[in-house]
Order: sequence, then C-alpha cells, then structure tokens
Amino acid sequence: MTNPVIKTAADEALEAVLKNAQGGLVGEARFASLRADAISLFEAEGLPNKRVEDWKYSDLKRMMPADVALSEPADEAVLTSLLSELNILQGVDRARIVLANGAFMASLSNLDKIDASVSVKSVAEALQAGTFVIDDPEVAKDDIALSLNTALLQDGVVIEVAEGADVSMPIEICNIVSGGGLSTVRSRVVASKGAKVSIVETFIGDETAYQLNSAIDYRIADEAEVHVMRLLRDGSEAVHVGSTTAILGSQARFEHFTMSTGSKFVRSQSFVRFEGEHSDADLFGATIADGSQHSDITLKVDHAVPHCNSKEQYRTVLDDKAEGVFQGKIFVRQPAQKTDGQMMSQALLLSEDAAFYNKPELEIFADDVVCGHGATCGELDEDLLFYLRARGISHDYAKKMLVLAFLAEAVENVSNEQFVEALEAYIADRLGVDH
Repeated sequence: MTNPVIKTAADEALEAVLKNAQGGLVGEARFASLRADAISLFEAEGLPNKRVEDWKYSDLKRMMPADVALSEPADEAVLTSLLSELNILQGVDRARIVLANGAFMASLSNLDKIDASVSVKSVAEALQAGTFVIDDPEVAKDDIALSLNTALLQDGVVIEVAEGADVSMPIEICNIVSGGGLSTVRSRVVASKGAKVSIVETFIGDETAYQLNSAIDYRIADEAEVHVMRLLRDGSEAVHVGSTTAILGSQARFEHFTMSTGSKFVRSQSFVRFEGEHSDADLFGATIADGSQHSDITLKVDHAVPHCNSKEQYRTVLDDKAEGVFQGKIFVRQPAQKTDGQMMSQALLLSEDAAFYNKPELEIFADDVVCGHGATCGELDEDLLFYLRARGISHDYAKKMLVLAFLAEAVENVSNEQFVEALEAYIADRLGVDH
C-alpha cells in the first residue's frame, strides 16, 4: 500500500511554478514531452522528505519556502562585484563560463581562453534546436531532483572536447545566484575518445534566501580522462540541490572532488555508471559546516561491466548544531566480475550538538569482486591537542590546525597539483589558519 502524498504550501507553490513556467521555457516538442512527464512525477510524489528512503536524513519538503518563485535576470554590475568578491580559485589560471540566475552570460565569460579543440554553446540554444537530449543513466532514473531540473530547465552550457584533445587549461563553469528566487541549470561535458580535460564547477551567491537546482552530465568516451573540482560556496541562506551524472566508456578515467562550505541546506548527489571495461572512477570530498547548516553527500556507483574500479573517500567537519549526511551505494551487477569498489566516510565532530548520519551500502550480484566500505565518526584527539598546546599554540588555533590536517588527507587524493594547492589554500582561509 502506497502512503498518500501530503501536499505542503511549498509543494503547492512549486507545482504552480511548474505549470505557469512552461510557456516561457525553451525547448521543442520532444523536450516539452519530457517536461510534462517530470511534472506528472512531481504531482504524484511531491517534494522529497524523510519518509523517502533516499532522502531519509534530508527533508527538502521542510526546507523549501512556501513562496518559491523563479529568479529574475540579475544585474550585471552586481554579478561582476560578486565574482570579484567571491573569487575562490586564487592562483589557478582557467577559462571561465558564467551562468547567472539560470542563464548563460557570455559577457561575463572569457571564452577566448578556451582551447580551439573545445566547443561551447548554451543549453537554451541546444534546446531550441532540438539537439539537447536528456539520457540519465539507469541508476539515476526517477530521481525527483533531476525530474524537477528537467521540468524547470532554464539554461546551462554544453562543452564538447574533440577526439584526442589534451586541454591543458582548466575550464570553470561558474554558477552564481543573486537576488533570490529559484534557478535551474543543467550543463553537459562530452569528452570524446582519448580526450583529456579538467573542469572546475564553482557555486557562489549572495545572502538572499535563494534556491538552486543544478545538474551536470559527464559523458566520458573510451580512453578519455576527466578531472573535476566542484566548489560550493553558496550564500548562508541558500537551498541548493546539485546532481552529477557520469557515464564512462572503456579504459576511461573520472576523478571528481567536491568541497562544500556554506548554504543553509545543500545536497550534492552523484550517479556514476560504468558502461565500458577497464575504467576507473575516484570520488572524493571534504565538507565544513557550522551553525545550523545541513550538508548531504549522496552517491550511487553502478558497476554494469567487468574489470572496473571505483574509490570513494569523503571527510566531514561539523561544528555548533550543523548536520552532515553521507549516503553511498555501490551496485555490482552480475556481469561485473573483477570489480574493485571501495568506500570510506569519516567525520569529525567539534561540538556535542553536531550530528552526522552515515549510510554506506553494497549491493553485489557478482561473485568475483573486491568491495568494502568503512565509516568513522569522532572528536579531535586530545593527545594531539595537548602536544600542540604544550608548544605554545593556543587551544583554538591548535584545533584549526588539526582540522586542516584532517581535511588535507582528502585533498591529497586529487591528482592535479594545481587543484591541490588551491584547495588547501581555500580550506586554510576558511579555517583562519596560516598557509
């Protein structure tokens, strides 16, 4: 027996937004049909809440406001100021693509720095031409956040890297929100056969109570290599649900690192599917949350073919009344023999009022595999604190040094040295530690 959906004011407001927005959103008939299906799913299920297993620890229904409305176009002068003020990639030379309040902003982007082997176009343009097709992997089917993204998709960018290209300069996709409201973006990165590219996803915003539904699709062809650094520094009142999907061909490599700070409520979910043999996916992350922030890392890794490796390692630091969530599931389907899947989540609680919810899972249907998961949750080591204080370091600064060391171990898994230096500097600045 299915429990009836209880509609809240937020559900009803979002339902009205979904219906009223359709006439003003771009997309040809085929995509309009997808939008209609997504709206039907939302009408049947509503916003996810703690009664939904995948959202057991993150009640989005409770967090969404009752007066939700689509964001308005942002003032370019304000955006320029925010981009300058919230530059979180000091020392990293990169090409920048800007998405502001759900729209591609060519005037704020520096497309001239993008390698000639890379093409960039807006999703709105691709939707109008009928060339943008949503084909989420099986492991992400019927996800409510992705369905809402489809229903309200405003814009994004499509980045295509030519076959065999080795793109030396990282490409930043900067998502910025100003002035409140709900923004919905979806981007796509296509790495053709043998291509290599580094992508930086940054999320910044002002202090208004805005909502952001972001999604990005990675399509990684045979022998291609994609490195991703994802930095979330939304405003303190923001509600952000971000989804990543990745499909890997054979002998491909996908490295994905998420750094989360800020936001009242943030859920970063990843869906990765192996469709070619002898491929590797490394998923890492670090989270810092304090006050009453809620940070959720959810991932599903789908091993559908043999001889593939996945490794997941996430570290979380929580202070005050902050809440952290880690939900990780590794699927190993029957044909996927010789799979190696390892998952680890570690949390550091700096306050008695902080809470961390850990839910690692393995679902294995093959018999010749090496898979495992682990989880730890604890406080700072008092002996190490005493050691530092005995050398004249204040208690507060000693705590910050130990937190930095804890998070640095996650950062060191990143293979791009330029990324590692930028991340370590960012964390040190966030903690107030000399670097």
